[in-house]
Amino acid sequence: MTSSVVADDIVGHVLRRSHRTVPAIRAGLAEQLDQLPAPEDGARDLVDLVLGLPGDLTPADRAQLLQRLVLSTVGFTGVTLEWVVMLGIQHGYDTPTVSHTQIQRLVKEALRLYPTAWRLIRVAATAHDIAGSRVQEGEHVLIGTHAIHRSAAVWDRPLDFCPSRWEQPTDAQRRSYLPFGKGDGMCPANGFAVKALEHLAHLILHSHQGHVRPRTRKPHVRKPHVRTLLAPPTGWTRLTPAPPPE
Repeated sequence: MTSSVVADDIVGHVLRRSHRTVPAIRAGLAEQLDQLPAPEDGARDLVDLVLGLPGDLTPADRAQLLQRLVLSTVGFTGVTLEWVVMLGIQHGYDTPTVSHTQIQRLVKEALRLYPTAWRLIRVAATAHDIAGSRVQEGEHVLIGTHAIHRSAAVWDRPLDFCPSRWEQPTDAQRRSYLPFGKGDGMCPANGFAVKALEHLAHLILHSHQGHVRPRTRKPHVRKPHVRTLLAPPTGWTRLTPAPPPE
């Protein structure tokens, strides 16, 4: 793949209607970035960061990197917050008595059942065997985070939403929990993103009452949107300020 600075699952596929604006957005970003000077006193935002990157990068390359950074910092975190708030409302966490500890377990369980990065791709450094299958050096290995998080060999009642399982997770569960990946390819936003999710979720659920209405005639059939991210199903989540305590 030579048409993308960062590997993109859209490249090489027929673009859906919602993705047909991607080239136009990148072209507009490239035009704007080409008119801006590189920052002289360090990066103050994502635009400065992209403009200050060394190397022989064209404005189109920098535009693509900026777009992917926004997706990573805003898109993935935002979608996860949607899952956390939606699940929190459905399971009674939208109450002034909800604790930080409960929210921490809620976030962990939401990321287990619905990891926004639902699959990871790694390149084999050497030839080796994986569960009896031979992988050659340089081949791409697809890691199904969504499947690993729902393995009955690791998780008790794997399809159930059960935040209390995080009170005493087993070593096998800790090893199999991969919402941000592991090793050298682990998402650097791991710690910050989790803290931000916990803080925002507590602010929302502690002070609001919510109602979730799926956009389907069959409420029990709620399929997530699966593309680059694993996003919640269509519908509405309504939040109203919680009444003051008496």
